[in-house]
Amino acid sequence: MKKIPNLSRRKLVFASAAVASLTTLPATMPVAYGKAPLSGNQVISVHRMQLGKFEVTALLDGYVERAPTIIAADQELVKNLLTAGGWPTDLMRLPVIAFLLNTGEKMVLFDSGGANLLGPAAGRLPQCLAAAGVEPGQIDEVYITHMHPDHMHGVVKPDGTSLFPNAIIRINKNDLDYWANPEVHAKAPESMAPRFLPAKRATAAYGDRIKAFNYGEELTPGVRAIEASGHSPGHSCFMIQSGSARLMIIGDTIHVAPVQFPRAEITVIMDGDQNMARAKRKSIFDMAVTEDIPIAGAHLPFPGIGKLRKNGEAYVFEVIPWQLF
Repeated sequence: MKKIPNLSRRKLVFASAAVASLTTLPATMPVAYGKAPLSGNQVISVHRMQLGKFEVTALLDGYVERAPTIIAADQELVKNLLTAGGWPTDLMRLPVIAFLLNTGEKMVLFDSGGANLLGPAAGRLPQCLAAAGVEPGQIDEVYITHMHPDHMHGVVKPDGTSLFPNAIIRINKNDLDYWANPEVHAKAPESMAPRFLPAKRATAAYGDRIKAFNYGEELTPGVRAIEASGHSPGHSCFMIQSGSARLMIIGDTIHVAPVQFPRAEITVIMDGDQNMARAKRKSIFDMAVTEDIPIAGAHLPFPGIGKLRKNGEAYVFEVIPWQLF
């Protein structure tokens, strides 16, 4: 037989009092104390990872909204791929991500987001840097994958002055020769005018602190420029290496993950040279798979860093798990 606990008279009195107090609680007493209005805003997004002896931080500048019609493919196919990937089929939110590299000797920023010129949903780079404990004056160099607005606008403040007072801006020579060339701008269709604005503002703000690089060049110890033209005349990827650890910044090699990973041949209308962009995407993806190199994409779901593997003709993107180090 199970032994019945021996409760003292004093314990029984306390227990009875506690039960009695519960029965006297008001019927309208709230059961939760966290009532508050919905914030309506996401917190600043910063993701840090270790790469050999380096440190890489993903910074979410915000997002741009685009219709699936920017995808240069049969729209029924696009709709099916978006649905399979769990994405909306009416309006897509494409993240805009910049990446900060700390080598221990230098602070290097890859791309700069779109400032406030992309609308209220972007332009958070300064706040992201602050959340990461970095002042704009600490940035030594900014490497631009290409001079489109969502990658280049962020180097300049809304008032036209430079955001990074001590930085050198590095851009591939082919992109500079195109986007910063007044003659090319003058001959371009009027619809293209907004794309030339980042170059105009940046050259006015930074002057001779904008310096060209060539493909294959080592821009700083541990960072090499890789040719990836097609989306833009001088579109570039960057290979970061510390010891045996590598990471490839791929810029706009891909825009829409659930469409262009399973069907890498599909392009977007912003690709300046559709055939070249298609070929470069496949070659970059194949390099990442064959050499087991993680990639970091400006428009991949935040933090935009992961590994690729092949599944037949399709590529599968696997996000690198969050890490504490």
